[in-house]
Order: sequence, then structure tokens, then C-alpha cells
Amino acid sequence: MQYMSMNERPTVVVACRVMQELLAPRLPEGWPVTYLDILLHNTPKKLAAALQAELDAIDEPSNVIVGYGLCGNGLAGVRSGLHTLIVPRTHDCVAIFLGSHQRYVQRFFANPNTYYLTRGWLEAHDDPLHDYRDYVRDYDEETADYLVEMKYRHYRRLCMVGFSPEELELCRPMAKAVADFCFKRWGMVYEEITGSTQLLDRLLEMPQRLAAEDSEFVVIAPGGVIEAEQFMRAGEAVPAATARCGDET
Repeated sequence: MQYMSMNERPTVVVACRVMQELLAPRLPEGWPVTYLDILLHNTPKKLAAALQAELDAIDEPSNVIVGYGLCGNGLAGVRSGLHTLIVPRTHDCVAIFLGSHQRYVQRFFANPNTYYLTRGWLEAHDDPLHDYRDYVRDYDEETADYLVEMKYRHYRRLCMVGFSPEELELCRPMAKAVADFCFKRWGMVYEEITGSTQLLDRLLEMPQRLAAEDSEFVVIAPGGVIEAEQFMRAGEAVPAATARCGDET
């Protein structure tokens, strides 16, 4: 029996839909891609189940690029099965938009309790303002006030991440509406920063250089399991997933 080397395996991408705008123009022709529901990050158990189902549905042994961070332990326990999984080594998917785990950690310690927005999250109405409106629709104003207070009261800063001046300009009206809501309720300071695709670009290169160790990624061999400990870094005080992951159980 002949065995296919890791570099000869086809590459498949499974990612959060919030990555679609950045991933789509970068994917090589012929790479299958599946985008999972943005809101799965709110419920880590559902995220794990959805990702596992996608992996189990891939018949041919493949190198699977996973477009998530650990995401509130939402990836913990996911089995690779026949495949090799390649995952950014970061606890929070925001690091992917910032371009590196290091930049995420630097921003975390400089400005803890920051809530991040991107074009994808804004277009999905995944933000405090639309959460409040949904709660009012589903319950009542008093309950909505309580729920958003419990969910967002510890945040002190709202950060819009864009990848060009044009994107920031496009998103600014939506982002400012959220910012006004958050300022009135919690006094959140609004800022805009430019993101980076550096980590995402390196992630897409990984199937061609699996033999070379890269500390920025977790690689799970066939038959392996994703574990939270694989995302730890020696000597680092790891910030919790503060911006997006595990809001609900």
C-alpha cells in the first residue's frame, strides 16, 4: 500500500464566515472552502460539533486549514480523523485580524477589556447594539437591559479593525452607531486601527511547509485531538478570550 505524504494531500479550508472577505481572494484555485456560521463562536460546544461534522464529511485524507483560534475552548476535543489539521496558535480569533498573536497580546495588555469589530461582524449584526435590539424583540426592555449589561459591562474600549482606508470609511457609519450605543451605556472609547493579513497569509502557506516547525500554528496529525494545552506558550501569561469567544454556554 502506498501512503500519500502530507504535502501531496489536497488542502481543504473550514473557517468562520467572518473570514470570508479576507480569505476568498487569497485561496488558490481548486481549494474547497466551507464557511461556518459567525454566531457559533458564542456557543463553543456548538462550534465544536459543527466543525467536527465538517471534518467527518471530508472523505479524502486532507490537510485542513482551520480558520479559527481556540475560540473559548470551542475547538478543544475536535478530532482530526483522517486529516492533518492546521490551526492558528492563538486563543482569540481577533489575533488573526491583527496579523499575529504577539500583536494581540501587546494590545491586550496595553488596552485590556477591548471589544473588537470587523466588517464581517458588523454585517452579521454581531455587536452590542444589535444584541440589545434582539433581546428587546425576544423579551422586553428591562430584560434586554439586564442581558447586555451582564455581557458587555466590563468592556472599556471598542475597536474597529479595517484593512484599508476604504474599508474603514465603508464601515464607519455602522461602527459609529455601535460606538454611540456603547459610549452612552458604558463609556466605551472608540478607536479604529488597520488590521494585517500576515498571519492569515502564513496560514495558507502552511500545507506546503508542514515539515518545518512553526510556533504560530498548531498542527494536529491524523488520529489526533485538539487540546487547549497545545495553544499555551512557555513563559507567557495568556490572556483569556476577551473579545468574541464563549459569550454563552
